[in-house]
Amino acid sequence: MKATDPESPLYDPTDKYLKYKVDFDANEKHEEDEWDSKHDGKIADWHTRHQDKLLDEFCNDHPGAPQCKVFDE
Repeated sequence: MKATDPESPLYDPTDKYLKYKVDFDANEKHEEDEWDSKHDGKIADWHTRHQDKLLDEFCNDHPGAPQCKVFDE
């Protein structure tokens, strides 16, 4: 059960989390034509990203965390 579930013992009816929740998801869907193996570097290949599912979930919840930042060349 989540704290936002009214049946949960952690539920707080005065909590404004749901009211101000932002629909943001860092796990974007990718298209096959986003990466060109002839012109883009290997680091730009989205096929090899998101292999660490735990880090992926953490970064989705905390996108500003230092371990989630991605730097271009």
